[in-house]
Amino acid sequence: MVELLVYFFAAVILYINVYLLLKFIEYFYCAFIARQPPNVTSSNAMKQKVLEQINTCYKNAKNICDIGSGYGSFTRFIAKNTKANVIGIENMAFSAFAAKILDVFCFGKVKTVKADAYEFLDKTNIVFDVAIAYLGPREVQKLKKYKNKIRVLICLDFEIRNIKPTRIIDVGHGFTTFNHKKYPHKLFIYEFK
Repeated sequence: MVELLVYFFAAVILYINVYLLLKFIEYFYCAFIARQPPNVTSSNAMKQKVLEQINTCYKNAKNICDIGSGYGSFTRFIAKNTKANVIGIENMAFSAFAAKILDVFCFGKVKTVKADAYEFLDKTNIVFDVAIAYLGPREVQKLKKYKNKIRVLICLDFEIRNIKPTRIIDVGHGFTTFNHKKYPHKLFIYEFK
């Protein structure tokens, strides 16, 4: 019995060390190579507010994309709770790989693409009914040019300058810190139709 406990704790410690090593590699890559913020998991409150908007205002959405989908938890959450097919677009190789493995639990409703989001949107023929973007303040500005590919854009925490949102929804608690500045959790919704 003691041997079993030793093996169990050794496995847990190994798992934690591997996880921390992978997170270090991800953060190093983001900070010094890609020059982009690392993956940030969306809070449950954010997920619920986005889902509420989709299911009340855009319930006929058939194609949804999650731009900067990371490990895909938000993508899978939307797929499980709507009738839409969801594409997650992620440019970090490890995150996209992990998301693709977990996508199998959504039985074909989710597809993760390892790609630069802007290149993907330039090349795709799909017009998305809803796109969700949890990108940094500089990156979210680049989405302006995709009004012909996205009918509704929901930006989490960061707004697009010089475009008036259709609605701004205060999530109620929490914030994102970016470049030492706190941004309260909000949804900026743009309807391009």
